[in-house]
Order: sequence, then C-alpha cells, then structure tokens
Amino acid sequence: MKISTSTIRRLSIYLRQLENLQEEGLATVSSAHLAELAQVKDTQLRKDLSFFGSFGVRGRGYAVENLVNSIRSILGLDQEWK
Repeated sequence: MKISTSTIRRLSIYLRQLENLQEEGLATVSSAHLAELAQVKDTQLRKDLSFFGSFGVRGRGYAVENLVNSIRSILGLDQEWK
C-alpha cells in the first residue's frame, strides 16, 4: 500500500500537536480537537490514521501517549539511524 507524501507530512503535524498536548498533561484528545489544532478536517485526520491501524475509541478519543508512540514508530523516530 502506498501512503501519500501529504499523509506523512500531516502525521508529523499531528505528532507535534500531540507532543504539545502531552506537555500540557492531557491524557486523551478527540479527533475533532486534534484536527482543529492541526488545521485539518477531523475526517481527514481519521482517514490518515486509519492507514496504520485503529488508535482511538469511539466516544472517548485517542490516548495521547499511545498515539505519540505510534506515530513516532510509523515515522521511524523511535530508532537511531546511521
């Protein structure tokens, strides 16, 4: 499956916003709130994340720490590169 460059670019934006929320001590975030922070539609956010699995719980949103770790892994930021 080919993931678009735009999706990867947006993942880095989502990650930056999630890390800010993490610093604020937020444990969960809705797709609507995260999408607003990232300046995308919430449907786009959910579509982008759906390429990589299921992360949220309907009616509860996303666990910020888990989503940060997942996106860091997707982007290859959880390992050292030579």
